Amino acid sequence: MRTKRTARQLKSAWIGYRASEADQLISSLHEERVQAEELLREERELFHAALERKKQRDGELKQLLADALAEERRWIERAGIHG
Repeated sequence: MRTKRTARQLKSAWIGYRASEADQLISSLHEERVQAEELLREERELFHAALERKKQRDGELKQLLADALAEERRWIERAGIHG
């Protein structure tokens, strides 16, 4: 009878140990998920900031091109060259 009780106690202790190990694993996974979500949020912010800078630069380049084309037209008109 003592052997059965000892076996049950050992089994109960083992199950408790495994449950504690599982709780630690769950806690670690939760922490990793929180960190991954924070990194993703930061990367999204960086991406959107870079996208806004690109849009602004594209607008500036379009304006520079339009100005250069207008200047070229004025030179052509002054020179009396017709296309």
